[in-house]
Amino acid sequence: MSFSSRELRGLMATLLYIFPHPDDECFGPAPALAQQRADGHDVHLLTLTRGEATKQRHRLGFDKEKMGAVRYGEMQNVAQALDLTSLKVLDLPDGELADLSPLAIEAPIEREIRRLRPDVVITYAVHGISGHPDHLVTHATVKRVVCAGDRNRATSVRRLAFFTLREKDDDRPDHLTGSPDAAIDCVIPVNDAAMQVAQEALHCYETYMPVIEAHRPLQSVRDGVCFECFQEAPRPRLTDLTAHLPARLAAAPALN
Repeated sequence: MSFSSRELRGLMATLLYIFPHPDDECFGPAPALAQQRADGHDVHLLTLTRGEATKQRHRLGFDKEKMGAVRYGEMQNVAQALDLTSLKVLDLPDGELADLSPLAIEAPIEREIRRLRPDVVITYAVHGISGHPDHLVTHATVKRVVCAGDRNRATSVRRLAFFTLREKDDDRPDHLTGSPDAAIDCVIPVNDAAMQVAQEALHCYETYMPVIEAHRPLQSVRDGVCFECFQEAPRPRLTDLTAHLPARLAAAPALN
């Protein structure tokens, strides 16, 4: 009898995080990625833009091309700090995802899902935490691609999860939104080792140090990294996004 590589890894899983900008993976989720790699899971990151439109370019005197190149370089250091299994950075226009045809965004996401065959796909919650239009578009597009693939039985995805914050946190900047307590389905505990790795990854974004120092984004996840699980309501809550994976994603039925 022969076994696939996934079966030989036993309980190991493949996770794919999909975010629109450099630093999205570090402004909150990073301790979870660090813990998942420490646990032996394959953790991949797909970033849709190079983050070239950030206002930090004005402070640095960079044009968009230069800013995108610098941030791309910072992401390579982040990948090493987090020990990511792979990192892929697209060159879609930062700050303009809402102006693109959805098909232009869906296509590379679908290709990456087909290539990597992840068990779990993670992106932003529906509110995008900061409300940035690119965050909102990414949520909608990833959900559409995953559900369409499941409807066609062409996906490996068994869980679709949305990174979020707790609804109330006095230490959090006012412009950030969280999810109601009842909507949070998984809280990954943050230990000292995972937080240390996350801090090292976050500080790879040298161009963003004023923002990092002002907002201290990892403080918002010191009590755990929170996720919603699409069309699941596990109780008690999960403490591991790879635990109790369903046989397949429970996507919505086709419309008549």
